[in-house]
Amino acid sequence: MKKVLILSILSFCMAGCQFQAGERYEPQQEDVNGLRLMRDGHGTYDNQELADEQFVPNQNPNFIDLTETRPDKGDDQSKLEEAIMNDDTLSLGRVNMNANHINVTVYTTEDLSKKEIKRKTKEIHENMITALPRYRIDVNLEKK
Repeated sequence: MKKVLILSILSFCMAGCQFQAGERYEPQQEDVNGLRLMRDGHGTYDNQELADEQFVPNQNPNFIDLTETRPDKGDDQSKLEEAIMNDDTLSLGRVNMNANHINVTVYTTEDLSKKEIKRKTKEIHENMITALPRYRIDVNLEKK
């Protein structure tokens, strides 16, 4: 049994070394250019442009769009501006959006007491929540 196993393994090894490409081998264009590159020092590649590719900013729809003109950037901020648009003494300051949380700084030109500041902040907060109910909004009212 051992002799048969050793003989079959040896015959498989010898059979594997026997086959050569011979006449069935057809050189490909890459092979011809590779030989030319080795012989002349340069290969000739026809019909190929070596220019840089055009940059496409949104190649994968799964990536977050970080360009300045992304479609969702200005919509929420304009809604916040509309929420305080009726009061001429208020202006929208820094807006920090992080997931479902927004920190908004609103500037006022009036001199308000602490009680009036709390009342005005609550009113602004209610208007902004009405405009954007899916966010948790924190409002900071400051004098300009």
